[in-house]
Amino acid sequence: MQVYVINALRELSDEEFEKALKSIDPEEKNRIMRFHFVEDRKRALAGILLSEYAICKEFGIPKDEMKFEKNKYGKPHVVGKSGVHFNISHSGDYVACAVGDTAVGIDVQEHKSGGLDIAERFFSQEEKDALCKAVDSDSNSDSDNVKRKLFYDMWSLKEAYIKCIGMGLSKPLDEFGIVDRAGEYRLYENGGESCEYHFMKYEFDENYSLCVCSKGADIPGSYTQVMYKEMVG
Repeated sequence: MQVYVINALRELSDEEFEKALKSIDPEEKNRIMRFHFVEDRKRALAGILLSEYAICKEFGIPKDEMKFEKNKYGKPHVVGKSGVHFNISHSGDYVACAVGDTAVGIDVQEHKSGGLDIAERFFSQEEKDALCKAVDSDSNSDSDNVKRKLFYDMWSLKEAYIKCIGMGLSKPLDEFGIVDRAGEYRLYENGGESCEYHFMKYEFDENYSLCVCSKGADIPGSYTQVMYKEMVG
């Protein structure tokens, strides 16, 4: 498994965006151009380019042999390549992609102000307890900032998991919890602990959370930052 990240808004200038747009499938181009804001268009295009780059890099599949479809929950897969798994995420400036030979999910989240009360509705009891405990024990830091960072880390882990299992938000978020136990993230579901899925939270931009989930245990300890010129060859 490998994890790739690109700063889409910095790497794709307007000129590079227009040039790259000409190289993709017309249907995908039309989908991208339906976005109102240019930032959303750049993130969507970067997601396609980064996916193709990561799959080619990991599996040696040429771009012209890749055909993508989505399952009923919206998770994309490569048609006819059962051993090829990938997932993409974008938020703020960044687009991230995880690729591997077992099911994978990835999530990048920009930290924003407000809205932390949704943890009460969407976090499991284990996660709510961990959130309260971390804030109460960190007496040397601003509690609001501590809570916000931990909230986004936990939210990103949950998103990575539901994307890994391919169910998206059709999976109720309060039915499971992912909690740090002695430096290792554990999944709690159906009243017990599961070892079927593995997690990693990366040290990333201080204003973002970046997390992955995989059915395989070979999650890399670091991600690869990709430049636009490298991505398009």
